[in-house]
Amino acid sequence: MIRLVPCLILLVFWHSASLAASKYEDSVKELAEGVAAEAIKMKKSRLALLDFVDSKGDVTPIGQFLAEELATHLLVAGELKVVDRRLLIATMEKHHLTHLDTSQAKAAKKVAKALRADLYVTGAYLEIPEGIQVTAKLIGPYTVYPVGASRTIVPKSGPLAALLKQPAAPAPAAVSAAAPEAGPVLSAHENELYTMTILGMARQDDLIGVDLVFANRTAHPVKIACQLLDTYLVDEQGEQWKQNVAQNRESLCTRGMELNARRQQRASLSFLAGKKPPVGPITLHYHETSPRVDRIITLDGLTIDSAPAAESGATAAQESPPPAP
Repeated sequence: MIRLVPCLILLVFWHSASLAASKYEDSVKELAEGVAAEAIKMKKSRLALLDFVDSKGDVTPIGQFLAEELATHLLVAGELKVVDRRLLIATMEKHHLTHLDTSQAKAAKKVAKALRADLYVTGAYLEIPEGIQVTAKLIGPYTVYPVGASRTIVPKSGPLAALLKQPAAPAPAAVSAAAPEAGPVLSAHENELYTMTILGMARQDDLIGVDLVFANRTAHPVKIACQLLDTYLVDEQGEQWKQNVAQNRESLCTRGMELNARRQQRASLSFLAGKKPPVGPITLHYHETSPRVDRIITLDGLTIDSAPAAESGATAAQESPPPAP
């Protein structure tokens, strides 16, 4: 009888582990079936799955694992095709697609066309007392809008248990708005995605140059771009100085710049000075097109200094890491 006790204990543990694994597989299968049902209903057959993100929007090992699990279950079911992950990443890099939103709709369309993907699948997960709540969304490649979704709660067991026990990676150090060697700051704007800092303004011949630094505050690459003709300088009397197309063929407002996660990079804007000098403080009217569409940023109290700004229309070729705190 005494010998039977350890055996019974082992049997209980084995049964519990088997039950937990079964619940885990069932929940992932439920998620996959929901995604498949939505895709089949729309008569779509080829999916491109992106890594899942946590509640902060960051890609994590858990998010990558969940995306891989979903892809595996979809392939096993055999009703849909899934784009190879390495091919998807390479194609996204080729077309500079960093995330799915309306500001990158053209790039999303190009990537989908190159991969012959009918739909993108994105996902997010949230840890709750009952387990891991996972939501998968089907995104139309031409509109970049959700067209379907599936949700399930995955138990904190099976392969997820080991990932949940791993210590979280230390958060990257916060970036400073300006490079340490840049000197005094004229003005700055900060939002949830980046910080834009004006380091100086200088007039050279018939151009007024504005020297800036952009710092990415997120854990994802950010595409920075503005509208050329609606980004201008204006003084207190309403006189405007606009950008010249010929002088800004490679500038922020024509080509934009890709700013990697937690990095900062210098850029410049140049405006035709004209014969009439500015009167009083100057305001930069910045019409953003990416990462946020049609947002207007105004930075007041700017003055032209004697130091030359960065080379007209050029973007710094090399990103710099955030300065030490």
